[in-house]
Amino acid sequence: MTLHPIVERLLEARGIRTPQERRVFLHPNFETDVHDPFLFSRMRDVVERLWQAMERGQSVVIHGDYDADGICGSAILLTALKTVAQRAGFVSFAEHLQTYLPSREGDGYGMSFNAVERFSAQGVELIITVDCGIANTDEIARAYELGMEVIVVDHHQLPQTLSDKALLIHPLVPGETYPFNKLAAVGVAFKVATALYAVAREHSVDIPQGYEKWLLDLVAIATVTDMVPLVGENRVLERYGLRVLSKTRRPGLKALMRFARLEEGERTTTDVGFRLGPRLNAPGRLGAADSALALLLSATDEEADTHAAQLEALNKERQRLTEQSTRHAMCDVNPNDAFIAVVREDIRIGIAGLVAGKIAAQTQRPSVVLTRVGGVFVGSGRAPEGFHFVQAMDACRELMIRGGGHPQAAGMTITPEHVPAWIAAMTREAEGMRSNQPSAEGQNADLDVGLDDASYELVDALCLMAPFGVGNERPLFCARTHTVLAFERVGKTGAHLRLSVTTPGKKVVQCIWFGADQRAHGLTMGQKVDVYYRLDTTWYRGARQIQIEIERVEHV
Repeated sequence: MTLHPIVERLLEARGIRTPQERRVFLHPNFETDVHDPFLFSRMRDVVERLWQAMERGQSVVIHGDYDADGICGSAILLTALKTVAQRAGFVSFAEHLQTYLPSREGDGYGMSFNAVERFSAQGVELIITVDCGIANTDEIARAYELGMEVIVVDHHQLPQTLSDKALLIHPLVPGETYPFNKLAAVGVAFKVATALYAVAREHSVDIPQGYEKWLLDLVAIATVTDMVPLVGENRVLERYGLRVLSKTRRPGLKALMRFARLEEGERTTTDVGFRLGPRLNAPGRLGAADSALALLLSATDEEADTHAAQLEALNKERQRLTEQSTRHAMCDVNPNDAFIAVVREDIRIGIAGLVAGKIAAQTQRPSVVLTRVGGVFVGSGRAPEGFHFVQAMDACRELMIRGGGHPQAAGMTITPEHVPAWIAAMTREAEGMRSNQPSAEGQNADLDVGLDDASYELVDALCLMAPFGVGNERPLFCARTHTVLAFERVGKTGAHLRLSVTTPGKKVVQCIWFGADQRAHGLTMGQKVDVYYRLDTTWYRGARQIQIEIERVEHV
């Protein structure tokens, strides 16, 4: 197959050079490019323990997290366990299988001692954590003291001390043999479900080969929303997961897509990241995440519509609060600080991460928003490339009650008296890492491609490189020395800019600059500019159109 010359150059620039690398990247195959779940060193132990729980009719609770990764991962394990139990004749086990999602404001992230004590009082014998648990060594120890066992299904950064009691399914634990370590928690849960189906077949349970593929719609959603790199196995799971999502059997996801006004057709990572993911995350940000899980597990269209309507209302409120809180928080920001910390008691913890993300995007600085929850300050941080949140927090653990997460996204809990010292320590860490941080103005384009060359042929050729996301960004092009012809602010708040430019070949091209705001300051008609942009398509009145999305403009 002959590739478009620009795609050829992009693959070369991204280090995808050999025929095998290009085959896997452009044409991934589920049967050959997805790893055997039993390559996890403890997977056989885990699924045999689950089978034992079903045989004995033990009381099991799936302890998830309140974000889309934890919710989707919990739904996958619940679905797989119930499917196997029902088809194997363990009906009582299936009926009594429980789920538990903590409250962000009431319980905080991960397992809590209160939850462990509550499980014990309810007679729970086995706890399965999803998207949490790896950092809860003390809580796990308490569970074992109370006679319970724990299986951890997680992917977060490792704490200094791991549980020596729980069965850990985590791609980063020391000595792990699984060949891909960048799975989201939903991907790890999918591996457990796949292995469970395989063991069920060994016990002559009627589970068709490949049946696990119907779980990939949930994998596609959470892999994008948790912003893990879309490379390697994640890319394969996402590519197939988007196909399954496009024809999902779940009434809940069908209802969610209707409320998100997504027309029928192939789903994309943009649909997931900007339309579906935020709606699934909204309940956990503003209250209890249970309604999002209930949506995914809905058995009827009527039930699904009820939950989808609830999520739609919560998402609108989330948008309003985020916009309002970001506006207030920016009043406290000095964009020249190496580490930006906003301490405000009027920001809800559920949207602190969203506000921190907007601050980080605007300033290109690691940013954290801390708000009071009870007698402590709880925060959420976001950072650009070049800053490692968990590594930085490791240098000041003594000032925190707890903290963890990912390199570019983290959460933390701090007592009021330690907040100033913690901010000072994190600032020192940021100053040490600052030389490695790329600035927004310094981000290089993948290739120089003039807007004269923006065509449907190129857009269609770029689709071969999808799905796009973290680690496989939509290509950034630079159109050199174009002339500003006209521009106008658009959108409800005028935050976006519709910009017309003239190419060196005298062609007039219209672009859209989302969230231009102050970045467009100083732009005048007649200016010579370099336009950094990404290509996409949109539909307007039933017609497909090329959409040129500006990332930034630099004056020549």
